[in-house]
Amino acid sequence: MMTNTRETPCQECTTDPPSLALLIQDGQHRHIVSLGKGYYSIGRDRDNDICLTSRGVSRHHASLVWLGDHYFIQDGLGSDRPSCNGLAINGKAMMASPLTPGDSISFCQGVRARLVAIRPEPVATLTPPVPMVFMPPVPGDANDEGDRSRCGLLEFFPDLILRFDGNGRILEVQTSIDPTLRLIDCAVGRVVTDCFDVSFVVNLFGHSQRAAKTRSLQSFEAAVLVNEQQMFCEVRLVPAGRHEHIAIIRNITERKRQEQALLADAIHDSLTGLPNRSAFMQKAAQALERNQKRGDYNFAVLFIDLDNFKRVNDSLGHRMGDQLLVEIALRLKVGLRSSDTVARLGGDEFAILLHDIPSVATAAAIADQIQESLSTPLLLDNQAVFPSASIGIALSDGDYDSVEAILHHADLAMYRAKGAGRSQHAVFDPTLDG
Repeated sequence: MMTNTRETPCQECTTDPPSLALLIQDGQHRHIVSLGKGYYSIGRDRDNDICLTSRGVSRHHASLVWLGDHYFIQDGLGSDRPSCNGLAINGKAMMASPLTPGDSISFCQGVRARLVAIRPEPVATLTPPVPMVFMPPVPGDANDEGDRSRCGLLEFFPDLILRFDGNGRILEVQTSIDPTLRLIDCAVGRVVTDCFDVSFVVNLFGHSQRAAKTRSLQSFEAAVLVNEQQMFCEVRLVPAGRHEHIAIIRNITERKRQEQALLADAIHDSLTGLPNRSAFMQKAAQALERNQKRGDYNFAVLFIDLDNFKRVNDSLGHRMGDQLLVEIALRLKVGLRSSDTVARLGGDEFAILLHDIPSVATAAAIADQIQESLSTPLLLDNQAVFPSASIGIALSDGDYDSVEAILHHADLAMYRAKGAGRSQHAVFDPTLDG
């Protein structure tokens, strides 16, 4: 007689999803790096998670981070720190890109990597693992008076405070009283990539990792797009237990605006709006450095001094003299390339930095155009004024080792032009530097 019996189910064979790894060709060396779902810094610095040795690799060349369901790679350590040689994904230059298994990454000549999927052997399991769920404290818990008191104070903070895990999942949120920060839709259970752009998240993961390694506060500044408006934020990161971090985010847009205004004031002439002497010297120093590195690049400095400016000030007054300087500043910019720099050095002295000047003849031709533009008469206090200027020219082919030296030589050439009858230009030659 046969009876119906219910057999115990046997173990079911299941296969885990494939894990990911980087196959790396680093010059003559080949190795494989298994990846977890987290953040990795890549570069030549020993502190990087994935350390490459070839000289063409920057100290901090790239950031690799798991975002949602795939890896994302970005050049450098955030948008403010790009690498020297950049990234190419599948042969195409990229600042940032999602990655899928099979994608090829090039860091520089001879250094590349490929993202590959490694499927593990099938394993037997009886029941799936029980996921761990974060349960926030229950409001009003009699045993949590200290936490309730702290949260009450935080309600008046200008900062958005997030606690998130190693996968970027938000575990706890303290909203800000700042109305702009409140527009960022952060909620428990969401992933930070749902709330912020990728560049911000790469910065967040990178500094989180450094906070975990050093067990100290890390901070950075970054732009965040909120309702199609750019907001600048300061982010401070504090390690909070195993694989968890607290991010304190503050809106510093107004502070950045004030800093930029102060910076603009520091490098611009208040009367004409032109770059001032400090800004000119900085740009000229950059041109000199480029000249010293490249044999095919020359630049010229034009030192300009108005003729008889003191007579205008004495006869028409300083207010009319200021109007003349403003008009001269406008005329000096006419016809110049956007790459060239016009600056007011002080008083009635101006300077022009001309890039990629092949010869003295080219600089002299530009000086002729400038003098023609300046000579057009104008009315000041109902009186006709006929401005003119003396211009000294110095070309960077004189083996200069400082910006001060080339500016001094242009100044000497300007005095030769004045001595020759004003409203002229002269080119520096070594006989002037006796």
